[in-house]
Amino acid sequence: MKRQLYNLIGFAAIVLLALAIVIYKPVNLGLDLKGGVSIILEPDYDRAIKHEYERTARYLEDLLRDRGFKILDVTTDGKSVEVEYLEESELPALKELIRKNFPELQLVEERKGILKFTFASAYLDQFKRDIVEQTIEVLRSRIDKLGVAQPVVTRLGADRVLIELPGFLDINRAKRIIGSTASLELKLVIDSSFSREELEKKLTDNTEILPSRDGGEWFLLDRVPIVSGSDLKTAYISQDEFGRPAVGFELKSEAASKFAEFTSKNIGKRLAIVLEDKVVSAPVIRSRISDRGQITGNFTPEEVRDLALILRTGSLPTSVKILQEKVIGPSLGRDAIEQGIKAGIAGFILLVVIVVARYKTAGVSATVSILMNALLLWAGLAGLGGTLTLPGIAGIILNMGIAVDSNVLIFERVKEELRLGNTLRKAIELGYKKAMSAVWDTHITLLVASLILFQFGTGPVKGFATTLAIGTIASFISNVYYAKVFLDFLAKRRWLKI
Repeated sequence: MKRQLYNLIGFAAIVLLALAIVIYKPVNLGLDLKGGVSIILEPDYDRAIKHEYERTARYLEDLLRDRGFKILDVTTDGKSVEVEYLEESELPALKELIRKNFPELQLVEERKGILKFTFASAYLDQFKRDIVEQTIEVLRSRIDKLGVAQPVVTRLGADRVLIELPGFLDINRAKRIIGSTASLELKLVIDSSFSREELEKKLTDNTEILPSRDGGEWFLLDRVPIVSGSDLKTAYISQDEFGRPAVGFELKSEAASKFAEFTSKNIGKRLAIVLEDKVVSAPVIRSRISDRGQITGNFTPEEVRDLALILRTGSLPTSVKILQEKVIGPSLGRDAIEQGIKAGIAGFILLVVIVVARYKTAGVSATVSILMNALLLWAGLAGLGGTLTLPGIAGIILNMGIAVDSNVLIFERVKEELRLGNTLRKAIELGYKKAMSAVWDTHITLLVASLILFQFGTGPVKGFATTLAIGTIASFISNVYYAKVFLDFLAKRRWLKI
């Protein structure tokens, strides 16, 4: 008697807790129900590999010269690295040094005075995987600070990224924030002109020509930046001396020391602030600058807000190509919700009628169990911060079917024991005992399947897996454990008919 009382108290406590969660913490709706932006993008691997070759060639040249090797040059075409050496006697030592310090390089061609290297295929495969993971990490950080509820940023296939922003409908702003590499660099200005052709006469291997933000002016710059985006400590919204929107930034300690030394030696020269290969401003260095600076230009308040956000969250490892973009209006989701509610109510009423007609008061007990299952499932989604999608609704409907199936299986076993002449109480015990193995198998199989779908699925598939997993656990609590509590309660009071 006490155990039954404790079970009923536990039932009341669980229901009240679930109701509190449902009331005070609404479930997040997915892109297909709430509307929003969906983008599929791909990192520019060719550009990233080209930059990696350039970086490797620069480091390799510095190392060889530091070690005293007589080399003419180290060059790259973006697909390989060539080392031009002068002394044939140094060749064995040269090869060994490169092999030890640059294991990612493999020798593909050797002719007199020249060694040609390319990256090993295993290194390139890992490099591409790292690019995708870094891209996902940076984009997640940006979108989290954008304030979008339950965004999806995940790998799609081997080399693409899927982004879903529920409730966010400004596709242009989304593309600007997501597609920006935020490759901030501070470079010394060698010369400037309104004619690119004039600057090309002065171009060397150590300089480059970049346009201004509006394309009206060209700048000849030192190729090696004094400060880059990775040196930033933070970025924030600011104003220039005329009160116009600007972005302030603060440097990390090591970069600040280097920047202070550079500016003290170059007072009177211009410093270009380069953002994504465009010069947004090129102020004159008036005095020694240490750890703070400002990016000015013809920015709107929204552009400043987005630029500060992008710089704070770091730069992408390479530029990205947007392959597909679409905006899903909230009206489609609203229609789906309304139709889903109507279908759910109609289906539940029909279910109650059939179950009660078939199993009488035991059918009423099953109805209470199913309602409890639905409440626990909804509370679980809300409590865990899950997102409800259209496939998730399908998962809920499937879960309701499983709940009914468990009850029907148990009730039929109980009726079978009654036909064998057992008392009602004994029939309930034996019916549960014989049906339990099948019930366990069903629930464990569904739980494992949902976990696999969640691990390897994307977007909508994960929504389906989430509701299925939570619903399976809720089903076992309500339709297996508490269903028996209800049957025992009705049987003791002689109210049970089956």
